[in-house]
Amino acid sequence: MEFEPKPSNDFQEFIETYYERCLAVCPQLRGIAGKWNFEDLIPGLSDFDARLVFEDGLVEKDWAAISINVGNVHTELAIQYPHWARKLEHNPGQNLTHAEMLDPILYNPESKLWTFYAGDEGISTSIRKYLQTKPWTRRDELFYLKKFAAYYGPYHRGIDPPVNMGRWENKYPLHSRFMHYFTPPVQAAVALAQKKPVRGKSDSLKTARRLFPVPEVIDMVLDAVERHYEITEYYRELRLGQIEAQLESYLCEVYAALWDRVTLIDVDSSDTAQELRAKVSAIPLDPVEEFCDCTRFGRLMRGRLDFYATDIPWFDTTWLIPNEVRRMPKNFIQRSLLTYGKVRWNEDLAPETVLARLEGNLLTSPICQGVRTFASLAGRELTKESQKRRAAELACTYEPIQCMFELLRKDLRRLTEEPEQFSRPAG
Repeated sequence: MEFEPKPSNDFQEFIETYYERCLAVCPQLRGIAGKWNFEDLIPGLSDFDARLVFEDGLVEKDWAAISINVGNVHTELAIQYPHWARKLEHNPGQNLTHAEMLDPILYNPESKLWTFYAGDEGISTSIRKYLQTKPWTRRDELFYLKKFAAYYGPYHRGIDPPVNMGRWENKYPLHSRFMHYFTPPVQAAVALAQKKPVRGKSDSLKTARRLFPVPEVIDMVLDAVERHYEITEYYRELRLGQIEAQLESYLCEVYAALWDRVTLIDVDSSDTAQELRAKVSAIPLDPVEEFCDCTRFGRLMRGRLDFYATDIPWFDTTWLIPNEVRRMPKNFIQRSLLTYGKVRWNEDLAPETVLARLEGNLLTSPICQGVRTFASLAGRELTKESQKRRAAELACTYEPIQCMFELLRKDLRRLTEEPEQFSRPAG
């Protein structure tokens, strides 16, 4: 088996270029962050999970323009730098204002896993200081329980196809198993065990080696990453199957070790993956927390759809477009309206009923009709031939969704002014 050597690490150049290009067209931008530590960005194999922070006071039309402008930057970079295709797999995910980053009601535990790379130092410092002072809460425990449960169980082959990997594609089977599907639940378990998050993937693995049984599994993973996965025998079918079994067994050991560290579920070492996920799904959510969870990637989705709709010969969207479209009806329409209805009227209402009650009140009729149009488009059958066209159509009809998110978020914030309320489970 022949391997392409590990390339030089140009992530810093990429991040700085991305920020400068976005700042040139979005003067409201104040900083760029990314998940994990810099050392966790593996050249040739990692994408970049960007997070952008903006100045306060932005309204619906500002976010609509920002989404388009950042999408254009993303597209231009993908065309200009084909070797950055992997890094540019998707547009920035969560995008918040400075005030939102400091708002206890809107607090998302993932933000403690961000590294700030460029922008207004005063703003990034204030965010870091705020996050450092936040104690471990129910919201943190639930976040990491959900993450652990999502990855618990055997590795499902085909779940994580290599996308835009170029010459390093034959190393992806190990990268996918080790860094995408093993390290995240280990990182979550470390946070649950210590009641304190560890930001980096590498740091989490090293901490897990000290906290949990079977340290040789962690040694295997760290060694493979250090060698840029250039270990021929690990790719042979028999050995690869053994590795999958080792990783699954390790997570079972870790889960059992958490029996006295979590409060929201009863840990039973005999729980199957399905049983664990059922336990976690049964934990009541605060409706506002759930609304933010299902809409947090919505602000720059128009730009992401525009990018995916663009025909760039060396950028493959065959898996990316269906992956985004599949999640939209549930998260962007059903869950967002259901959770809003719970807060506004204290009822479990059908999404269309909520939309009908809002029409002519908080939302204009054109916005509501636009939401219905988008929902209809997103719910249609998607074929390989129609993917790019569907992405373009959804981009063109996305603005009402974006307006709805902003208006509902502001109204939920108004309806729930007491931060103490958010330490209590819904119901």
